[in-house]
Amino acid sequence: MEEVWLIIALALLVIVVWWKAKDTVLGGLDARAERIRNELQEAERLREEAQAMLAQYQKQLHEGEARAQAITRQAEQDLERQTERRNEELEAALKRRTDQAMQRIAQAEASTVRELRGRAAELAMGATRRLVTQQMQGEQAKAQLERSIGDVRQRLA
Repeated sequence: MEEVWLIIALALLVIVVWWKAKDTVLGGLDARAERIRNELQEAERLREEAQAMLAQYQKQLHEGEARAQAITRQAEQDLERQTERRNEELEAALKRRTDQAMQRIAQAEASTVRELRGRAAELAMGATRRLVTQQMQGEQAKAQLERSIGDVRQRLA
């Protein structure tokens, strides 16, 4: 019978210890479960924030890429316009210089023609004077000479 009393005493001891320790054990387990639950909620909140930030950064990246492409297109268009304008300016400058050169050539030709006409007139007048003085004498030679000089001047003018 002693063994029965030992078993009953042991059972009572276990019940008393359990009764006193159960609040502490269960409270500790509940507190730990609550702490784990809170950590999981915090982790979920942080994950959602991270996903939101990732989405925002991806959106900004796409916007930045779009802006970079727009800037690149604008720069290419500006370059093309400037190239066209420079080509037009170059062509206009070449045309002006060509026109100026042609005017100088024309002026030089006109000057040369005037000079040649002047020399030809001088030679013609000199030849006419010699011929008239050799063939005519006196007043008749002077009158004929003046008429010839006047005719040459009218034709050259």
